Amino acid sequence: MSGSPTFPKLTEQSLEEHEVIQFHLDQLERGVREFDPAAATGETMRGLAVRIDSFKDRLEEHFRLEEDGGLLQAVADALPQAESDIRRIRAEHARMGAALDEVRRTARSAERADAGALKSELERILIVIREHEREEDALVRRALRQA
Repeated sequence: MSGSPTFPKLTEQSLEEHEVIQFHLDQLERGVREFDPAAATGETMRGLAVRIDSFKDRLEEHFRLEEDGGLLQAVADALPQAESDIRRIRAEHARMGAALDEVRRTARSAERADAGALKSELERILIVIREHEREEDALVRRALRQA
């Protein structure tokens, strides 16, 4: 795909999209920081579930744009040696979605006894997502330099 005007456009859009995801990730992280398991109520847990829902919906849209919108294929075309990285990225998308589903179910259940574990697991997932996005961004930048 070297020399194609489509690739720079895809990568530019992807980099902008990653900035938007970082913003939404920051918002959810702020909500998690403010969530106090000791003071959790059914209402605060359901409120956290709504935040998780909103983030998950946005993240899934982001993943679809990468997978179906041609970005990962454009990266593969520019960096054939990155095929295993791209397979890993696709697998991580599925795992992150499943992990968010699980914490969302826990938050929706509104069981105070689960509040501490919910916060810990959500913090862990958000770290994984942030690192995933950094790695994706680096791969896109590498592919752009190669194209």
